[in-house]
Amino acid sequence: MYFPWQDELWKRLAGLHGRWPHALLFHGRPGIGKLHLAQVLAQSLLCEQRSQAGLACGACVACAWFASGNHPDFRLVQPEALAPAQEEVEAGEGVEESKKKPSKQIKIEQIRGLSDFLNVGSHRNGYRVVLIQPAESMNPGAANALLKSLEEPSAGVIFLLVSHQPSRLAATVRSRCHALALTLPPRQLSLRWLQEQGSKATPATLAFAGDAPLEAAALPDDEAETRRRLFDLLSQPTSSALSLADFCQRLQPDPVVNWMLKWTYDLIALASKGNARYNIDLEKKLHPLVRSMPLLKLLRFYSALLSLHAIAEHPLNARLFFDDLFIAYKEIG
Repeated sequence: MYFPWQDELWKRLAGLHGRWPHALLFHGRPGIGKLHLAQVLAQSLLCEQRSQAGLACGACVACAWFASGNHPDFRLVQPEALAPAQEEVEAGEGVEESKKKPSKQIKIEQIRGLSDFLNVGSHRNGYRVVLIQPAESMNPGAANALLKSLEEPSAGVIFLLVSHQPSRLAATVRSRCHALALTLPPRQLSLRWLQEQGSKATPATLAFAGDAPLEAAALPDDEAETRRRLFDLLSQPTSSALSLADFCQRLQPDPVVNWMLKWTYDLIALASKGNARYNIDLEKKLHPLVRSMPLLKLLRFYSALLSLHAIAEHPLNARLFFDDLFIAYKEIG
């Protein structure tokens, strides 16, 4: 079943039954259920006893195969790093080869590997479905290989592409897809859904997740306390860059940079006479800081954070990384 905020979009999809485009592009920010909706549609397309609403029955042979990940007419293409578990090393494979870090890209070999699947008929006399996610992770070679299949689609094949950043997709690929934009659900609807899932998420939690309900549900409970303590230090003018770096030295750089991006975004919003977007419960702490932080310097620091984000997962030296980050922050005011 799709998420409650996707009801209208599903009705649009169900209305396409029998006249499906050969490629659909689901796009929108992370945490709003794009992949889930694409999976629901994939199962529906392969189901042999769909409901009147167009949903999969969940009981037929095709649905059982899909649920187990073994449907012969379905292929999921994603980076190796997103695979739920790494396959065992094949016989004869070297030890060094097996220790290679899983790729975060979809490679050309993965797209070319679909050739037999695309050119052989359906096993169940129905559709064949290829789900590619996130589509922007295709390297240029993979995108070009896919383009050939999109330009000359095989009969009965439907491509479902899921993208967080469609602007990173080749324009030629985008132009051959029927685009479906998924937007953020209303905050009250998201909060109600979170409560139904047993989540402890509050309106402040949802706001910090950018109003994306799935992101809010995935935020670790213990992370909130660490983040609060860091933000307390950031809000104290007497906190030095050294003390901030000391506090973060046991933390991973990537989440810290993400927290700083949201903290700085809100400072910029308040400096521009707007309202906080992410830290709605901390506006009283943010307002005094803005008075001593020039907007231009805040914008430059935010730009620097975006650059740091690109290397935050694997900095050469985490301590130096945090030193540089908080020295730059303290230089704003």
